[in-house]
Amino acid sequence: MFYTGKIYHRRSEIHGRYKGQQYGGISTPADHSYIFIFTGDAGSEYGYIDNFDTNGTFKYTGEGQEGDMKMSKGNLAIRDHRINNKEILLFEYVSQGFVRFLGNCNYVFHHIEERPDRNGDLRDAIIFHLDIVNTQNTDTAQTLTPKTVEAIKAVYITKPSKGTSLQKLREIALSSTPIQATTEEKIQSIQNRSMAIKLYAKKRAGGICEGCGEMAPFETKSGPYLEVHHLTRLADGGTDLPHNVIALCPTCHRKAHYSLNYLEFNTRLIDKIADIEATLRYQSVKE
Repeated sequence: MFYTGKIYHRRSEIHGRYKGQQYGGISTPADHSYIFIFTGDAGSEYGYIDNFDTNGTFKYTGEGQEGDMKMSKGNLAIRDHRINNKEILLFEYVSQGFVRFLGNCNYVFHHIEERPDRNGDLRDAIIFHLDIVNTQNTDTAQTLTPKTVEAIKAVYITKPSKGTSLQKLREIALSSTPIQATTEEKIQSIQNRSMAIKLYAKKRAGGICEGCGEMAPFETKSGPYLEVHHLTRLADGGTDLPHNVIALCPTCHRKAHYSLNYLEFNTRLIDKIADIEATLRYQSVKE
């Protein structure tokens, strides 16, 4: 089992246990139900640019260093992971040899676009659009039947607003898109979760910076001004989960990115949000 936000040594802690290709962006162990995919900045000069699309999906570049990418091997494994009962596990490089686990992914769709290969020649590249899901709800998402889809649509297609309750925002943020949903419904779900998590973080803060504990610096038409910061990077987008977001005043937000001790500061923020979320979950159970 891998834990979101935890750092692992790729060679010893991942491949040493599960095998699979030790190099490249996609690893498909033969004897395990995992597909490991790795992202980072190192391959950008060769056309491997992974980031978030405007629709909220995470765009992940397929494998193949020269010529047009083919829908085979690792690329095919990603596209057909549901059919083959495989889980896609996403990791991000944090330093040489070390990667941070960012969560499970589901394939939504893919497109083809021109990107340079390692020789600088333009070629057709496969760009996967992935849904980074809440692993707590993965089993639920996979076992849904057509009879139950309509019952839970109210959660995953509900558009959140400032007036939505904290608990409802949490439910939307933690919802997983059913595999029976159409591509359009999946994208709507991703967008709703992204909107819900930002509203959730601000509502949870209640107008007080969750970093320094001071009141928001000023009021806006939509309420106290606080900025939502993702605690794990993923190209500065981060995963949209309650334990990975914090509402900060502008000063604390910049401190989390640019201060000399930003790593230490972020670690403190992670611990603080973990305590806040644990308290909220306990209160929810009591109610």
